[in-house]
Amino acid sequence: MLKALLYADLERQLQLNGQPDAQASLFLLLRRLPHPRFLPIVLCRFSRSAFLNGLPALAHLLSYLNQIIFGIEISPRCIIGPGIFFPHTSGTVIGASKIGRSVTIFQGVTLGARQIDMNYDLALRPELGDFVVVGTGAKVLGGITLGDNVRVGANSVLLRSVPANATVAGVPAREVHSSE
Repeated sequence: MLKALLYADLERQLQLNGQPDAQASLFLLLRRLPHPRFLPIVLCRFSRSAFLNGLPALAHLLSYLNQIIFGIEISPRCIIGPGIFFPHTSGTVIGASKIGRSVTIFQGVTLGARQIDMNYDLALRPELGDFVVVGTGAKVLGGITLGDNVRVGANSVLLRSVPANATVAGVPAREVHSSE
């Protein structure tokens, strides 16, 4: 499972780098490993794997390492689908319940609860569908759902669920476009 997720993450990065037909391989994985857009994902995947395998101390250590080195805080409890991409990581906090496939999250984004939640209650945290893009500095807060193909504008504050194929922006965020 971990290997498949890492290969899917690598393939998405290669596609975004203009190599749409590149197949992920161990050689490419090792070559791409030190890249600052890929290593935070690797640390996140290992953190989640440690958490699932009953090693919470190691999971949190890897999460802290990610925060110290790359400025991104990702909870090991968050379920993240294949193909996640962080163009930049500084100031990003990922405390969602679930993130779908091929999601792009820009820097300074916060995905989390609307109030203090030390117990990580999944009902208080956002869930993102597949192919979602969350713009720089956006805040997505609370037990809300973002449907597939949702776009969240930069610096938006999103407190309500959003249907699939919509674009939201503003403070508070409102739907500005729907492709349905």
